[in-house]
Amino acid sequence: MALYYLGIDVGGSHLSGAILNSESGLLVANSYQKIAIDPNGSCDDFFTGFKNLIDKILAEARINSDSLAAMGIAMPGPFDYKNGISKIYGVKKYDALFGLNVKHELEKIAQFPVYFINDAESFAFGEYTAGAAAKSSKSIVLTLGTGFGSTFLIEGSVQTKEGNGVPENGYLYNIPFKDGIADDYLSTRWFINQWENLNRGSIVNVEALTLLADQNDTDALRIFDAFANNLASFIKPWLDAFKPQNLVLGGGIAKAAPYFIDILSSKLNLQNTLDIKICQLWEEAAIIGAATHAKNSLQIKVEKQNTEWRKTQQFLAPVKKSIQQEYYDLYPSFPLGNSKIASGALALAEWIANHKAVIIDGYVGVFWDNVVKSIDAELVKLGKKARWFHVDAALKSAKELDEMLEPYLGGDDPLFGKITDKNLVDWFDTNKLSHIQQDALADINIIIGSGSVLSGWDAPIVYFDLPKNELQFRARAGMAGNLGVENRIDNRRTYKRFFFIDWVVLNKHKNDIFSKIDLMVDEQRPDEYLFIKGNDLRNGLAAMATNVFRPRPWFEPGAWGGTWMKEHMDGLNKDVDNLAWSFELMVLENGLLFESDGYLLEVSFDTIMFSNYKDVLGDCAETFKYDFPIRFDFLDTFDGGNLSIQCHPGTEYIKEHFGMPFTQDETYYILDCKEDPVVYLGFQEGINPQEFRDALTYSQKHVEKLDVDKYIQKFKAKKHDLFLIPNGTIHASGSNNMVLEISAAPYIFTFKMYDWLRLDLDGKPRPINIERGMENLNFERSGDVVIKELISQPYLLVENDEYTIEHLPTHPVHFYDIYRYHITGKAYIETNNKCHVWMIVEGQSVKVVTENGISQIFNYAETFVIPASAKSYTIYNLSPVSNVIMVKSFVK
Repeated sequence: MALYYLGIDVGGSHLSGAILNSESGLLVANSYQKIAIDPNGSCDDFFTGFKNLIDKILAEARINSDSLAAMGIAMPGPFDYKNGISKIYGVKKYDALFGLNVKHELEKIAQFPVYFINDAESFAFGEYTAGAAAKSSKSIVLTLGTGFGSTFLIEGSVQTKEGNGVPENGYLYNIPFKDGIADDYLSTRWFINQWENLNRGSIVNVEALTLLADQNDTDALRIFDAFANNLASFIKPWLDAFKPQNLVLGGGIAKAAPYFIDILSSKLNLQNTLDIKICQLWEEAAIIGAATHAKNSLQIKVEKQNTEWRKTQQFLAPVKKSIQQEYYDLYPSFPLGNSKIASGALALAEWIANHKAVIIDGYVGVFWDNVVKSIDAELVKLGKKARWFHVDAALKSAKELDEMLEPYLGGDDPLFGKITDKNLVDWFDTNKLSHIQQDALADINIIIGSGSVLSGWDAPIVYFDLPKNELQFRARAGMAGNLGVENRIDNRRTYKRFFFIDWVVLNKHKNDIFSKIDLMVDEQRPDEYLFIKGNDLRNGLAAMATNVFRPRPWFEPGAWGGTWMKEHMDGLNKDVDNLAWSFELMVLENGLLFESDGYLLEVSFDTIMFSNYKDVLGDCAETFKYDFPIRFDFLDTFDGGNLSIQCHPGTEYIKEHFGMPFTQDETYYILDCKEDPVVYLGFQEGINPQEFRDALTYSQKHVEKLDVDKYIQKFKAKKHDLFLIPNGTIHASGSNNMVLEISAAPYIFTFKMYDWLRLDLDGKPRPINIERGMENLNFERSGDVVIKELISQPYLLVENDEYTIEHLPTHPVHFYDIYRYHITGKAYIETNNKCHVWMIVEGQSVKVVTENGISQIFNYAETFVIPASAKSYTIYNLSPVSNVIMVKSFVK
C-alpha cells in the first residue's frame, strides 16, 4: 500500500486539501492548501479549481503525483458517495453538477482512484481520529457552516440506519424545523438573512458578524443568542434519544462559539451529562478524514477485486455463432443479413461522437459505471469531451420508494406480491428530472441510467438491454439490485420485487419508447458490447414475426434437479450437481438472438410482442396482447427427486391476490423417463380437506414425513403420456421423469404444500404455502374422476403417407390445445390466424420452410414458434431412418 493519500474538502466557497502520510497519520509539511471557488460556476470552473488545487498541493509538498495512491473527497450532500454522482439540488450551490458523474471527471484529472465521503462524516472521522471526539464511545458531531451537517458516531463508526436516536442516513439538515428545515436555521445563510432583515447593510459570512459582536454590537449579539436557542431547541430531542457523551461543534460558525456556547450549554447540559466541545482540528479534520477514507476504501477495493460479477455455473453466451448444430442448440438465432450488428465500445463511441447530446436508457442491472468508463475512454481518444449525467440523481429516496411500493410487495411473504400499476416516472422527482441540465461547454452531453428518456432531453436514444437470466446471475452475486435501491443479496425478495414491480414498469417503459430507440445494445458481456440500429432491429422483429423463431433457452439447478439435460444437451457446463429447469419459451424470462456476420445480439422476448404482437398471436392478439400466452419448459428429475406436492391458484384468486390476468393451468408431457417413474395427480377418493390440512401442518411443524400415498393418487408415467393439471389440482412429478411442461404463461404461482422435508440449494427450507394451497385445491378431482378428466386420451385426426395427426385433448379449463404429429416425409400446415408452438419430442431434426421462403432447422427437444402471420409453412423430416414426433400447442 502506497504511503501518501490526498484529502480534499469541498466547502461552500472554497476547496482545501492536503496530503496524508499514512504511516505517521500526519499531514505532509506545506501540503495544506486552499483556493476560492464559485459554487454557482460551471462544471468547467469546478474541475479547473480541482486541478489547480491538486497541482498547488503537489508543488508545495514537493511530491510527485505517482506517489499518491488515492484521493478522498469530503463532499457536501446530498450526494451519491458510492458512485460519485452529485445530488446537490435546490440549495443554491453547485447546481451545475446535479446528476453529474463527478467521480469519473476527477479520476480523469487525477489518474488515480477517487473516493467520496460526506463532508460532515469526514469531519467527524477526522475529529474522532485525532481531535475532540477521540476516545469517545458515543458522539454527535455537527458542522455549522454553509450547510448544516451532522454525524452520529459509535466507537468511531458512522451510524446511518434510522432508529435509536439516529435520523435516516444520519442527516439532520433536512429535518423539519419551525417554518422550514434545520438547514434553514442552522447555516450561514440564516445569519445573513437575519442581518439583512435589520436593514443595516449586508454581510457575506458569520465572520463579519463575529467582528461586530467583538465590538458589543447589540444586534449581532441578539442574532447569536437566537441562533443558540434555535440550535438547542432543535438538537435537544436528538441528544435525549441518542444519549451521546460528546456534542462536538465544527465549521465556520463554531469559530464564533464564545457568543453562543453559554446559552447552548445552559439549555442542554443542565444535569452535567453532556460534554459540549469545540473541534480541535478545524479545517484539517475533514481533510484527514477524507484521506483516511480513501486509504480504507482502496484496501477494500483490493480485497474485493476478484469478486465474481455473475453467480452461476452456466456459461456466458458467446459473442459469435458457431456452425449450425445437428443437436440441441443453446444459442438459436434469426439471421439478419450482413453488417447489421456492430461490436465494441469504440464503434459505439464513434456513433455517439456524431451527436451533441445522447440519451442512454436501459434495464435494471446494467453496469452503468462500466458503460461510462469504457465509452468515455474511447471518446477521449477521439478528442471529445463528454459530460456524463446520471438520471439516478433524480430518484426518490429509498424510503419514499419503499413506502410507495409497500402495497405490491406482499409483506413478509418471500415469494408473492401483486403486479404494480405504477409507471417508471413514479420513481422520480419530476422537478429534479428537469433540473439535469446539459453543459454548454462540453462536446457531448450524455444522460445515462434506467429512465433517462424521462429527463425530456431532445436527443437520440441508445437503449442498453440485459437478458433476465444474466440480471438474476448478477443479483445473486450482489452486483445488481432492484430499481432505485442498493444492491442486496436476498435472492427471493430481490426476485419478488423484480417480478411484481421492476420488470413490470421497465417493460412498460421499454414499450413506450421502443419505436424511438436509435440503437439497441446487448450489455450481457461487459467487455464487448454488441449493438444494432433501431430500424434494423424493428425490421428484424417484423421478419421474425411473420416467419419462425426460437427463443434462447436457459437453465437452472434445483433441489430436485436431474441429469437428463446434462447428458443430452451439448454445450452446457456439465460440472454441475444437477439441472432442474430449462426455460424454453417464457415471455418474461427468455431472450431472442439475432445473427449478423456471426455476431449474436440478444434482446428480450417481449420486444417482439411490443412491436408485433398482432402478427405473432393472430386471432387471440387482443385477448393476450403483450403476454405471450403459452409456456414450454423442462422439468428434469432424472436421478433426482420428486417435485413438491403443489397446486396453482384459480383464475379469480390469481387476479385478486396477485394482479395476474390469467392463471397457471399446466400439463405434463413425458418426453422421457426410466425405472417405472410416477406422476402424483389428484386426490384419493373421499379425502377430507380438514384432515389433509392437519396432516400437512403436522408434517411441517414436527418435520415428519407425510404419508403422500394416503392422500394423493400416483400414476405410472410412460414416454409421450400427457397429464392434465388445471388450476386447483394437487400434483407433482416423481423422480426419473423428463417433463415437458406445456402451460399457460404464468410460472411462479406454485403453492408448495409438502416438499419432502428437504432444503433448497441455499441450505434453507423452501417456502411452504399450505393455506394458499387449501384456498385453491379442488377436492372433487379425486378417484376415478382423475383418470377420466386429467389423463389425456389421444385419438387420431389425420393419417396419410406423409404424416399422422393425433389430438391430445386438454381439460375444458385449459385455453390451449395440443396436437401430436408423426411425420415421415413432410407436412404442409396453415396457421389459420393462430400462433403455433412446436417441440420435437422424438427423432432427430426437421426443416421448417415458411410461405415467405425463410428456412430453419430444428432439432430434438427444441421449441420453436410459428407466428399466426406466417400463414403457412412446411415441415420436412430430416431424420434419415425414422419418423419424427412433434407436439403443437395453440390457443383454442
